[in-house]
Amino acid sequence: MAVSEMLKLRVISHKSVKDEIVDSLLRMGIVEFVDLPSVLSEKIQDLSLYREGDGKAISEVETFLNDLRLAIDFLESANENKRGLIDSLLGERICVSRVELEEKVKRVSYKNIVEEIRSIERKLADLKIRKAQLLSDRDLLESWKELDIPLEFFEEGTLKTAGLIGSLKLEEFERFSKDLGENLSLWQMFPLPSSPGERAFALVYLKEEAEKLQAILRGYGFNAFTVPKRKGTPKEAIKDIEEDILELERERESILARLKEYLVFLNDMKIIYDYISIALAKQKATSNFLATSKAFMFEGWVRKKDREKVEGLFSRYEGLIAYSFEEPSFQDDVPVVVENHPVIRPFEVLTSLYGLPLYGKDIDPTPYLAPFFFVFFGMCLSDAGYGLVMTLLITWFLLKYGVRMSFSVKRFLSLLLLGSISTIIFGALQGTWFDGLFDQVSWLKPLGSVLNKVKLIDPLEDPMRFLGISLALGIIHIFLGVVLKAYVNIKQGNLKDAIYDQIGWLWFLSSLLFFGGVNAGWIYTSLYRFSQVMVLLSAVFLILTQGRGEKNPLKRVVKGVLSLYGVTGYLSDVLSYSRILALSLGSAVIAMIVNMLAKMVSNVPIVGIIVALVILIVGHSLSLLVNALGAFVHSTRLQYVEFFSKFYSGGGKAFEPFAIKTRFTDIVD
Repeated sequence: MAVSEMLKLRVISHKSVKDEIVDSLLRMGIVEFVDLPSVLSEKIQDLSLYREGDGKAISEVETFLNDLRLAIDFLESANENKRGLIDSLLGERICVSRVELEEKVKRVSYKNIVEEIRSIERKLADLKIRKAQLLSDRDLLESWKELDIPLEFFEEGTLKTAGLIGSLKLEEFERFSKDLGENLSLWQMFPLPSSPGERAFALVYLKEEAEKLQAILRGYGFNAFTVPKRKGTPKEAIKDIEEDILELERERESILARLKEYLVFLNDMKIIYDYISIALAKQKATSNFLATSKAFMFEGWVRKKDREKVEGLFSRYEGLIAYSFEEPSFQDDVPVVVENHPVIRPFEVLTSLYGLPLYGKDIDPTPYLAPFFFVFFGMCLSDAGYGLVMTLLITWFLLKYGVRMSFSVKRFLSLLLLGSISTIIFGALQGTWFDGLFDQVSWLKPLGSVLNKVKLIDPLEDPMRFLGISLALGIIHIFLGVVLKAYVNIKQGNLKDAIYDQIGWLWFLSSLLFFGGVNAGWIYTSLYRFSQVMVLLSAVFLILTQGRGEKNPLKRVVKGVLSLYGVTGYLSDVLSYSRILALSLGSAVIAMIVNMLAKMVSNVPIVGIIVALVILIVGHSLSLLVNALGAFVHSTRLQYVEFFSKFYSGGGKAFEPFAIKTRFTDIVD
């Protein structure tokens, strides 16, 4: 249960075995390559080395792979045998052997297929744009259909006359009409349907008076309409547009029929996509190598436990390869792998969300946060009925779809499953099964009385006791964080820091708690004087050590005294755990309200029972979603803010070995 130990691997080998070594490392998936050309950028020319691989070729393959992916997505969108939502999200894996994989690539002219599908996609997109424009023109002309003037007139006019269409604000229109009458000798206006607050119209005028009209229009907020480039009156143009739309639909159906002919290649394209992805991964991997005309070299990271596997591979090429393993140096950016017991592994989700440990500086916090998250989640959601529903749903989902899930999705669902089990435990201890629903339904009361026998505490009846338990757990949680920081300091050789900063504060905080317990009568009052002395001695210890970085003795003491103010930070952290009570009460109250509403309507004749069932199902479902989210978020926050802040920095880089990664297929030997 720790960060896996890593080794730096250095390899120099003859080029004749490069492809074999790369293929073997790809299948093994245990080495992460370092970008050696970048690391040795200043020495490459002096050593007559060059970067292996072709950057231009890699870029071209990436471009084609993107086109292939888009073609697959587009082809799937045309598939009439569409899968359900869950199947679409999880995907359907295709089992294929390496031999079949290579045969598909040789047999299927995939480049032509991709080109044709992308061409069809572009044509359909063009049809969609054209149809949208036609619909827009039709909608506009629908409002002008009473206008008995050919549309081309507003574009070309006649020998003597011209026209325009537009709108003015309602308050300007009367003044505009008056200006037209005073300045133009001949004009005709045709009113059109208008938006609220505006007046739309078509205007016919003499061409020789066009400049006068423009001068008038400049004095108003005239909004000129774009007239569709159509022949005939609006009514005639609408008819033409509808015929054009029908023609576009026929063209679209024809193109879709052509597209569906390519559905038989869908699985082949997916297989080819993964084949090219693997080939691209190999190209990118070798671009991390340095080479001469006859040899190549690379560096990488490997887990210490995989050393024998690497040595076993390289032993096949004795005389053609030289390699070494080294311990990481302090300057190395070492990738991180955390390894935990299968029961603890789901909690790695929380560590990954925050940031992996820094190699050589952090410890893996997963095994330490796991029991606390488990307890906090259950206490926050605190309804055994909700926990039971979640457990059944998640278990069913994992059994049905687990094989097709990615590792990260399965791990997250496993975390929620553990949280659900915790909710059953702590909900049962609090006697909450859909917040007493079993006690309110007559035929379920015997079951409710049996379940209530394990009840130990009810937050609604005894909130202060529940709050005390929450705060006590918070104190233990925070103290563990300080202890872990002391452990990290001792491990790194910083014994003084561990004693002065962590052990000193643990002594002081423990003394304050002990003193408070004596004053409250929880501990023998005869120890009152002893508790005072412990507080005083621990405070003096902090005063003398917290300012040790200052050379001036006075500054050292002042800084030490001011450091005691840090106790308020610890107090604030402890009080944060009161959110457990708040969330537990919130979950109970919402469930109680749902039950009350259902009970109120259940006595209504005929429909009462049906409505009550709907309220119970919908209400408790929403309550479960909201409260489960709250339990997850706040339990996680207690880890990140109150716990991690005491000892953990994070920011490590995940170990990403060179391995076969496929999107659609499972490759079997």
